[in-house]
Amino acid sequence: MEIKRKDVIVCGFALFAIFFGAGNLIFPPHLGVLAGDQWYKAMFGFLLTDPVLPILGVIVTARLGGRADDLGKRVSPKFAKLIGTIAILTIGPFFCVPRTGATTHEIFVHSLFPSVPSWATCVVFFALTLYLTLNPGKVIDIIGKYLTPALLIILALIVIISIVNPPDPKVATGQVGLFTNGFYEGYQTMDALGSPLMAGIVISDLLRRGYTDKEVQFKASAQIGIVAFILLALVYGGLTYAGATVGGHFNGETERTALLIGMVELMLGNIGKVFMGVAVALACLTTSTGLTSTCGNYFDTISNGKLPYKYVAMVATAIAFVLSLIGVEGLIAIAVPILSAIYPVIIVLIVMSIFDKKIKYNWTYTGAVIGAFAVALIESINLASVMRGGTLLAGPAAALKALPLGNFGFEWILPAVICSVILTVISMVGKVGKTINDPIE
Repeated sequence: MEIKRKDVIVCGFALFAIFFGAGNLIFPPHLGVLAGDQWYKAMFGFLLTDPVLPILGVIVTARLGGRADDLGKRVSPKFAKLIGTIAILTIGPFFCVPRTGATTHEIFVHSLFPSVPSWATCVVFFALTLYLTLNPGKVIDIIGKYLTPALLIILALIVIISIVNPPDPKVATGQVGLFTNGFYEGYQTMDALGSPLMAGIVISDLLRRGYTDKEVQFKASAQIGIVAFILLALVYGGLTYAGATVGGHFNGETERTALLIGMVELMLGNIGKVFMGVAVALACLTTSTGLTSTCGNYFDTISNGKLPYKYVAMVATAIAFVLSLIGVEGLIAIAVPILSAIYPVIIVLIVMSIFDKKIKYNWTYTGAVIGAFAVALIESINLASVMRGGTLLAGPAAALKALPLGNFGFEWILPAVICSVILTVISMVGKVGKTINDPIE
C-alpha cells in the first residue's frame, strides 16, 4: 500500500500538537537567557532530549507493536507494565497535569489579576478538567483545532521579532556545561516518557486510514515522526534563540513562567500578553484533560476494569490539584531528581529497541537497564540531597561524573554497556534467560 503524503502531513501535525504542550514553552527561553551568545549549545542539548528522544520513542514502539507496554517487554512483561505505570503517573497526576494548572495561574491569571490566589485558579481549572474528562465531547477538539495555530502565530511573531528587531544584544554569559544543562532541562518536558502512549495513538489513526500492513505502518510512523520532529525543533529552537535576545531584561534567576510572559509583553505589548495567556490557559486545559483521560484509560485497561476509568480520573484530578499548589518552580524542583533516575532507563530502552531484531538475548536488555539505573539512582539520590543542602552519596556521584562522557551527562553509558555485555555472556554460555525467538509471556 502506498503511503499518502497528505496522511503523513496531517498525522505529523497531529503528533506535533499532542507533544506540543503549553507547559513545555517555559523551558527553551530560560535556556536561551542562561546561554546568551552560546544559545545554540543549550539548544542542541535540549533538542536531543526533546524532540529527538520522544520521536524515536514513537517510531521504535511502532516497530515493536504499537502498544505502550511494548517498550521494555524484552526485559519482562511485568517490567514493561511497571515502566508504563511510572510513565503515566509522571506525565499524569504527579507532574505534568499539576504543572498545567500552575502554569495557567502564573502565566494567565496572576499576570492579569495578581490578587487571585493560586488555589482559586486551580479549583476552577481542575473542576473543568474533571468535567471534560468525564464528559468527553467536541469542546476539546474545537479548542485544539483553533488553539495550536493561534499559539504558533504568537510564537512565530516572537521569534521573528527576536531575529529582526531583538530587544537586547546576546549577552556573553560565560556559562559552562550548556549542552548538558539543555539536555537535563529537556527531561522536564517528559515527552519521552509519554512516547510509547503516543505511538498507540499514531497506529490507531493509521489503521483508521486503512494502513493495515505492519511494515507500512512502521514506515508511515517514521515519516510522521520526521514531520513532528521538524515542527517541534523549529518551535523549541526558535524560543531558545528568542530567550537569548532578552538577556538585558532577564537573567537565569528569573522564574520560567515570569520569563515567558515577560518576553511576550516585551515584544508584543499588553495585548500580546493577554492573547498568550488565554492561549496557554486553553492549551493547558486540553493537555490536562487529555492526560487525565489517558491515565484513566490506562489503569482501567491494565486492571481489567478493577480500577474504573471514572474513579481513576477523579483520584488523578484530586492529586493533580493538590500538587499544583506547589507552583511551577516547586514542581520542577521535585521532578528533577526523579526524572534523573528514570530517563537513562528510557533512553537505553529506546536506543536498544532500534536494533531489537539484532539483539538475540533478552538479558542484553536487562543488563543495560541495570547498569543505567544503578548510576542514575546514585546520582538522583545525591541530587535530591544537594538540593536540600546535604551531601549524601557525594563521593560516588563525583566518581561517576568522571566516567567517559560524564561531562555531557552520559556517565551511565559505560556501566550500561559493561552490565549488558556481562549478562549477555552469562545468558549465552549458561543458556539462561530468554531469546528473541521465545514467546513473551
